[in-house]
Amino acid sequence: MSDPEAPSYPPEVHILRDLAPVVERDGQGSTLFLPIVPEILDHGGRPRVGVLAAVVDVVAGETAIREVLPEWIATSSLSLQVAHLPGEGTLRVRPRVIRKGRTTLVMEVALDHLESDTDCGLSTVGFSILPRRNELQARVRWAEEAEPRSEFSNATSGFEKPLLDRLGLEFDSVDPAIARLAVEPYVLNTLGAMNGGVVAILLDAAADHFGAHALDGPVRVRSLEIHYLKLARVGPVRAEVSRLGRTESGLLLRVSLFDEGREDVLLTVATLLVERATPEPL
Repeated sequence: MSDPEAPSYPPEVHILRDLAPVVERDGQGSTLFLPIVPEILDHGGRPRVGVLAAVVDVVAGETAIREVLPEWIATSSLSLQVAHLPGEGTLRVRPRVIRKGRTTLVMEVALDHLESDTDCGLSTVGFSILPRRNELQARVRWAEEAEPRSEFSNATSGFEKPLLDRLGLEFDSVDPAIARLAVEPYVLNTLGAMNGGVVAILLDAAADHFGAHALDGPVRVRSLEIHYLKLARVGPVRAEVSRLGRTESGLLLRVSLFDEGREDVLLTVATLLVERATPEPL
């Protein structure tokens, strides 16, 4: 039996609380709704692709957990491609299982704009199926109990500053290819490591920063493909960006993450496409 005094996830002060998604469930599965607020927007006034990846990970993850009970899951890969993104309103995120095996599970996640019913993007998420490891995982009620509605926000949640400032993300003052993020309680997952969605935000921000410097102006991340290799447990986590090639309107980039507190062990590799930011329809 779970200890009612044991901590639950997410804790009261956490990025998932501040993002304030709402998950609704019915006979067709789970749907996540993300309010588009100014603090999550990029320099072009559109939601950061890393934020979209973070909520994709949430709703795909809770669906995957129910699929594999009594075992657990860990995100192994995540790809996301986006079209025109709205600058206001609500994003709707809907997952479905496309393959379930003995040790792996794959989900496809569709994103659209609730108010206009316009398609915004598509993600594919891979999970490894693992034994349940701790009491905290046993208490993720929003993930495994089919309540009609779950709200992540609480009385104190909500951003008081832009997302990257709230995270404490630091860009190197000399080298635009380097960014760092501390591993703190605000960004942890149920294993006490950096949340996979926060990893995606770091990747997105590092690519955005490097791309803007290389192209001498604002850029927009159009796609990302992430492979999670190890958990970020100590930190700070260092992002290193390298250029893979040019496209007609932008750059193809590789971003690698390293845990500086663990002798620079390689944590994550990702490929991102960034393009020059141009006005887009609402």
